[in-house]
Amino acid sequence: MITIQETLVVDAQGHAIITLPSSVKPGAHRAVVQIEDEVEAAPAKPVTLKAGCLKGFWMAPDFDAPLEDFRAYME
Repeated sequence: MITIQETLVVDAQGHAIITLPSSVKPGAHRAVVQIEDEVEAAPAKPVTLKAGCLKGFWMAPDFDAPLEDFRAYME
């Protein structure tokens, strides 16, 4: 028997992915899952922008021009 302690992230559809160790061979296995508490996500680290960080960034001159794909919608 192998004991694995792992934090699972479950998506909106209820799917979770876990990577098993290489010692687990392909085939049918029995698994017991114990759900404890939700783990709080780490707070997002604030981004500190520095002068010149967008150097080289540019926008196309026609950025605000109407798109051909929406011509029928706009009429």
